[in-house]
Amino acid sequence: MVPTLIRKYNLDSSKNNLEKWPDMFTILTAFEKIPQIKLHIHFLFATSFVLFTFCLYLVKDAEVGFLLTFLIMIGILLSLIGSFSFPKDPWSKLFTVTNYHISLFCALFFIYLSHTMSSAILELLSLLSFAYIAHYYKDELFDTFWNSLITLFAFFLIFNLFSSVIHFVFIETDWNIVWRNRRTLLVGPTFVDPATGHQIWRLWPPFYFLMAIIGAAYGTIGEKKSSFFIPLFILSIFWIAFLWQEEQYYSGFTDATITTRNYNPVDATLLSLGGFGLAAIIFNLVHTKFKDAEEYEINYFQNILVSLTLIAFIATVLILDPPGDEESDYFWNSEERLGTGVKPAGWGGLFLNLIFASAAIVVGFGLGICLAFGRRSELPVFWVPSVAIIELVRSGPLVAWLFFAQILVPDILNPVWEADIASRIILVLSFFFGCYLSEVLRGGLQAVPYGQYEASTALGLSPMQTKLQIELPQAIRTTLPAIVSMMIGMLKDTSLVFFFGIYDAFRVAQDLPAQPDFLGQHEQPLLFVALLFWLLSFYLSRVSKRIEKNLGLKHEGGGDVT
Repeated sequence: MVPTLIRKYNLDSSKNNLEKWPDMFTILTAFEKIPQIKLHIHFLFATSFVLFTFCLYLVKDAEVGFLLTFLIMIGILLSLIGSFSFPKDPWSKLFTVTNYHISLFCALFFIYLSHTMSSAILELLSLLSFAYIAHYYKDELFDTFWNSLITLFAFFLIFNLFSSVIHFVFIETDWNIVWRNRRTLLVGPTFVDPATGHQIWRLWPPFYFLMAIIGAAYGTIGEKKSSFFIPLFILSIFWIAFLWQEEQYYSGFTDATITTRNYNPVDATLLSLGGFGLAAIIFNLVHTKFKDAEEYEINYFQNILVSLTLIAFIATVLILDPPGDEESDYFWNSEERLGTGVKPAGWGGLFLNLIFASAAIVVGFGLGICLAFGRRSELPVFWVPSVAIIELVRSGPLVAWLFFAQILVPDILNPVWEADIASRIILVLSFFFGCYLSEVLRGGLQAVPYGQYEASTALGLSPMQTKLQIELPQAIRTTLPAIVSMMIGMLKDTSLVFFFGIYDAFRVAQDLPAQPDFLGQHEQPLLFVALLFWLLSFYLSRVSKRIEKNLGLKHEGGGDVT
């Protein structure tokens, strides 16, 4: 960069000599002698092989040496599998590996080796791999002086970020606290405790409901089957690897070697495969039936699917906590049938966060629609209470309303309804979500052209039909990115319930470091839970983009921002 600076500010009159000095753009041309590689890898085959290797890594002792073997096998995969020629078929995709992918893999690989072997030469090789990436895009990254400075600074930050993350995840951190308590993080302590762990069967029917609904919903989208089967296959492989992963560690508290897998994964694996298989079968049936169907038929089926989703949610709650406190209360409370269930205070983990978020979104969506139309009404009997509720709820933070649910709501509802803490939290979350959603929908309703009202009147539609069938669909279509953003925010806001002693995922993650074998290990469980929330939020954002694409909003909305 020094010759470029001198030339830029004319600090030396001997320009002829300076022009011969190599600058960054000229230095990077040294990589042009490297031959270009372009490998076409059959996506399904390559993914299966990589994930199978990853499963071996998780199931085995997961030592550093085996991780090194795993990374080498990926490198061999990228080098060898591409030499085979696979025929194209209508449902599979081809993944093209170029010099860019190989150099990025080598950069990360050498960073990992430099940490495990403490070798400066390996670190230099990783820097050279990053330099080749810079050469690969030199026309865009080094076309001007300031772009060159920004590129070098960005590569410095990226290199240090990758180096720090790889060292923290694979070298420095002990993840035994997560593997030992993986079930507790997902479903809470009640379904894991030896005294009450037999109640975990109540979580499998909701899992099958969810898989069936997901398969049916994706079947109506009309995309290729590979776009569903391949991600489902990848998810199932990762989930099974997560169930079977096992390590041995020494417990200073018990003075013995303990395994991190304190359960039998066979039953969970079979039940999980059954759920994934159910999703695949239902998707295939729905996709085949509605592949060439008319739009009104698809919309009719989607409306039925929404109703079935509500029924499945109610059934989930009834399976978890059926009415009745004693076996003699109702016939379904006998041990041969549903039993007395698990009270909401015993629910926990990520499952509880999903229950809270789902209930708040379902109930709050209906409440938000009513408040949005009520605020736009010209009748004081509708708009006055609507405005009062919206402004009152929006004037306070969510955590304040949660404390309100904990302390004051029982005194208000007890004469009519003795609501437990979980029900009160769902009520508050629903009101909070509904009030904010009403303002979003109100903006969408105001954007509906007046000609739509005139057309609906000319067709003889009633005011209720006009609002529900003309105005509301267009308002939701316009505000979909904002609605999905609010759903993601509500999912993350459910973590605030740990203030009230409820064992959601974050509360469990905070209590795990109190175990004698894992004293002071706060970062690992919190990072794991944060990763789970990020994956759920990212998945919702991808669903939002897909819905926008189907609605024709790909170039109109803010799906990428969402």
